[in-house]
Amino acid sequence: MRTTISNSKLKSAAGLLAYLLVLSKTAPLHSAVAFYSHTTSRTSPLTLRQSRRQERHHRGRVFSVQTDMTDDTVKILGVCGGIGSGKSTACKLMVDVLGCVDRIDADLLAHDVYEPGSQSLKDIVAEFGDDILTTDNAIDRKKLGSIVFGDSNAMLRLEQIVWPHVRTKIEDKIGTIKEQHQKENESRTNNIIIVEAALLRETNWHDLLDGLWVIQSSPHVAVQRLKDNRGLTEEEALTRINAQQKRRGIGKPDETATFTRDIENGVITAVITNDGTLADLQTVLDEHLKNPSSFK
Repeated sequence: MRTTISNSKLKSAAGLLAYLLVLSKTAPLHSAVAFYSHTTSRTSPLTLRQSRRQERHHRGRVFSVQTDMTDDTVKILGVCGGIGSGKSTACKLMVDVLGCVDRIDADLLAHDVYEPGSQSLKDIVAEFGDDILTTDNAIDRKKLGSIVFGDSNAMLRLEQIVWPHVRTKIEDKIGTIKEQHQKENESRTNNIIIVEAALLRETNWHDLLDGLWVIQSSPHVAVQRLKDNRGLTEEEALTRINAQQKRRGIGKPDETATFTRDIENGVITAVITNDGTLADLQTVLDEHLKNPSSFK
């Protein structure tokens, strides 16, 4: 069954956070929905969802990962995860080692959205004024941040401007990859395109995806990765993780309940805890790629 792509209305201020993280030199767009392992029990919701899938299987409606190159059956898999969770590493493994078609990095596409002269930048200026521009017509991060960080309505307005442009770029990129993939007629182990974006849950782009995986890790593991891979001190790493959790509401009852509900409803189709080695992660990813219940 092919997923139909349609425009979605964004309902949260989460996209703003992604935007500001993209603009920030000190915090790239890697905030997301991780670190639930110590606040959420996943066994029951996942078991419930798998049971429902088994029922649908008996009615002949279960979906599976297909690799038929003669048909347009490329799956779109969304992957999100918090800073230090290993989200990007997981996505690269799935393409470079496990045979997925390609990877789309929404962080990089978001950079293009904010280029001087782009329509999204014009829309932002129309909403917030010329004062947010630098002398070379780029966005002044500090000025825009001073406007939106203390005003939730301003955050929402900025999100509503930015994220439709990002989605359009993602859709265009998916189309380009599919077309090239069909032309090359290259055999791949997994006929899947990976869309890596920190805030896929919050954007409500679920109609775009055939599955949504959350990569998570324990806080102490994430801290060590940030120290090893980014050269941060432990204090700096903890500050970023804590700020991220606070912005996303992680650990709060409402967000924990929403996370659980997203699993039960099939919005989140897999939760992968990445606390081990690279080989451990590869094994788990391979298992999920082969498991139909890890997709819609």
